[in-house]
Amino acid sequence: MNIPKEVESIINQSGNNFHCRVLNEFRSKGWETLVSPYYMDAVNNKPREIDLLVEKAYKFSDHMLDIYGTLNVKLFIECKYIKQGVVFWFDKKDIEATKHWLLQHTSFRENNVFINEHSYLMKNEMVAKLYKSNNKPNLEYDPIYKALNQCLHSIVYMRTKRSIIRSTNKRFDNLLELLSLPVIVFNDFDDFYRIDMNDQATPQKISDNFQLEVNYAYIDTSGNSRNKYFLIDVIDFNRLDSYLETIDSDIEALKKVIQ
Repeated sequence: MNIPKEVESIINQSGNNFHCRVLNEFRSKGWETLVSPYYMDAVNNKPREIDLLVEKAYKFSDHMLDIYGTLNVKLFIECKYIKQGVVFWFDKKDIEATKHWLLQHTSFRENNVFINEHSYLMKNEMVAKLYKSNNKPNLEYDPIYKALNQCLHSIVYMRTKRSIIRSTNKRFDNLLELLSLPVIVFNDFDDFYRIDMNDQATPQKISDNFQLEVNYAYIDTSGNSRNKYFLIDVIDFNRLDSYLETIDSDIEALKKVIQ
């Protein structure tokens, strides 16, 4: 079958092939998926989209306390296929802001020792805070900038939406916890490098998943200015299993504080 060059060009430049690979990987691992959901930006009155919305329900039961339900994780994912050099500047994570985020968005409490078992506090002491790619001179067209804005914008406006999981077990219909996380998945980190902001020596190759720390300013649906702290998980598609294992571990820590 001869495929027109125009069609080949559309396929090769779209990035949808990688989008589909990420989608199928999550489906194969039992996650509910929603492809490119659109939502309305209430401030600019414009439709926007996120590449993938995926969700998984972890069953929880405590027979002694008669508590049954699920702890759900919802990931707001941007998929980026990049074959170019990108440099990230790393610095120490803002631990106080991280703890505050966990206290606001999970069942962890200030003096509960189990909060220290969450991956946000156990590892990744160094996080990316600055970045630079060689793609476009205009920041608005930078692939990293576009990816982080898409996943953060969507999580701001869609985090309160209902679950996308169709429950088949009435006993576990009770949603005990919903953890919404922004994620960027790249095809690989082959051309990703890091520099320590405190010791700007020779750049080092990035070989593992990491986090991008962002203080995100936006206008909410009521027209109020907001500024929120986020940690965006930046994932190498080849290390997706490792990331999902971390989520599993975080859920186990959360189960210890459900009452």
